[in-house]
Amino acid sequence: MVTRIFKESGLQEQFDRDGFVVLPLLNTEEVTKLTVFFHSLHQQAPSGFYSSVFSDNLEFKNSIKTFAEKIYASKVDSTFQGIRKLGASFLCKSPGAEGRMPVHQDWTVVDESKFCSITIWVPLVDTDESNGAIRVLRGSHKLTNTLRAPNVVSEYENVKDEIWNELETLPMKAGEAFVFNHALIHASSPNITSKERIAVAYGLIPLEAELFLYHKNENNKLEQYKMPDDMFLRYHNIGERATFGEKVGEFDYEEKQVNSLKLHHLLTKMRRERNMQPLFKDSAVLEFFEREGYAKIKVLDEKEIKELLDFYNSLDMKGEGEGYGITISLESKDKIFAERILSKIYEIALAKVASHFQNAKAHLASFIIKDANSKTIVPVHQDWSFIDEEDKYCSVTCWIPLVDVTFENGALGVIRGSHKFFTTYRPSPSPQSPVPLAEHIFTIFPYLKVVEMKAGEALVFDNRTFHGSPPNSSNHPRIAIGIGLTQKDAKLCHFYHKPGCTYKDKLLKYRIDPSFFRTYENATLSKMYDKGETIEGYPLEGEVPYAFPKFTADELIELVKEHGNEFNMHLGESLAKLFNYDINGTRKEDVPSQPVPVEFEKVEEIQAQQAAAEYVWIDDRSFFRKYTLGNILREMKKKILAE
Repeated sequence: MVTRIFKESGLQEQFDRDGFVVLPLLNTEEVTKLTVFFHSLHQQAPSGFYSSVFSDNLEFKNSIKTFAEKIYASKVDSTFQGIRKLGASFLCKSPGAEGRMPVHQDWTVVDESKFCSITIWVPLVDTDESNGAIRVLRGSHKLTNTLRAPNVVSEYENVKDEIWNELETLPMKAGEAFVFNHALIHASSPNITSKERIAVAYGLIPLEAELFLYHKNENNKLEQYKMPDDMFLRYHNIGERATFGEKVGEFDYEEKQVNSLKLHHLLTKMRRERNMQPLFKDSAVLEFFEREGYAKIKVLDEKEIKELLDFYNSLDMKGEGEGYGITISLESKDKIFAERILSKIYEIALAKVASHFQNAKAHLASFIIKDANSKTIVPVHQDWSFIDEEDKYCSVTCWIPLVDVTFENGALGVIRGSHKFFTTYRPSPSPQSPVPLAEHIFTIFPYLKVVEMKAGEALVFDNRTFHGSPPNSSNHPRIAIGIGLTQKDAKLCHFYHKPGCTYKDKLLKYRIDPSFFRTYENATLSKMYDKGETIEGYPLEGEVPYAFPKFTADELIELVKEHGNEFNMHLGESLAKLFNYDINGTRKEDVPSQPVPVEFEKVEEIQAQQAAAEYVWIDDRSFFRKYTLGNILREMKKKILAE
């Protein structure tokens, strides 16, 4: 918790949460006085983006500080507490494209584990997108704790364009104040009007904070200088070592770049922590779920388990699956049959499930059966997006086995923390719709945490969470039910890839209700997509862009490990034994020098095509055809040798 600076607790809370506040500060007369003074100092408006701190004329800069202080002093004193004033400067953005201020953060000048440094930015004209209004990434002051200095490359340098698309514009009236934490990511568009956009910046730090400046030297070490309060007035040779101040330290400092995948993770994590509405009643379960992306709870008793098993045994579900050893009743072509099952599951289990949640509603239910002695591996994947505003609400699957589940009979596995990896929607249909994990289906599987459970327990997982399962090598089917839930206030929607979209970068967003899932399942949507057909019977709300981060397997594994996931050697050895493979991915009866199987060659061919296309991997095979055991084990071997 950093030191409080606002007198009003509401402003402090908003500042701590968002990294900034906008509030009224100067009246029309004061704005006019500052504008006239600016023009008296600048007979001709500077070109591009200009700041008076660039000047080496200390007398000139002190005159700005003195004039601004007469206007600001009482207002600052009435709004803030326990602060030191660092002076003021004029900023001017003249018309022209060169006035664009790129995505950036201001320097680290205090110990940010205890304090924050602040700028009060006040435009002297009304600002909007046309004349270069401030753009911000709300809450971004909490993303990382990296030190920032004039000659240190920003850790966001490689993803600035992606960040730009995430920024929101803050239109402001002349005299309003944008008070921001220097760690906040911000920027501004060019001024495309015919008049200058003039503003005044006024700096503050907490009274107890020491003022610092950092400089990376020729040995790539970071030097720390303790600076006087007039640092911003005296330091004009930006990027060079200051000629004043006291050097108090020097240390190794590794400059790391945030990649696209890490950026998505940071944004998802930040927005979820700021906005997510609680789902579980039990605070301990909620805390675990928010951290891990799943939670295990006890839901059904023996009586309810027996009722559901008896009902399942009364059904003839043969032929309902796709021939891959997995049957999902909701995907049945017989919609009356699927509806009957859904109603029965709701009747027996929904009340018990709902008792663990606050203000939850169900939107689907199904039997999920993995056949006995099936060698089907469910690849690591994410489920569809079922709702809008996934930073505020979350859809979950409550997966309840009706028999004890272990590794041997195909218990569900998860990648811990992966619900915070991607910001993107998960559209239909598969396999036509490209997904972020498509290139990494072999790499990620060995990191699954297989969750063994007793009958009647529930694995509740966020539909963003990466999950999959090993085969059912037992002599009995693995019988489970799944119930889809979300918060009552969440709006159900479905994202469907726009047919005929050349780059597959557009989604059609439909407002739906629970009946959608009894009408459309993936097989139907897949056939419709191939025919160029769109969804009927539900309102189309519009098109939304679709893009996901590009990343390497190593980048993904680094993020996976960061969340406590470990390489599961037991998983690989067990699969190798089950399928009569060596851990290197070669069948025991095969000669090691044989060519790599066609499936693996096909994957590499597609990956090469994708790299050439520089956009998406278009793979028309089903998950089950491309997710072969040999490919998984070969990937495991590569990882073992690498480590």
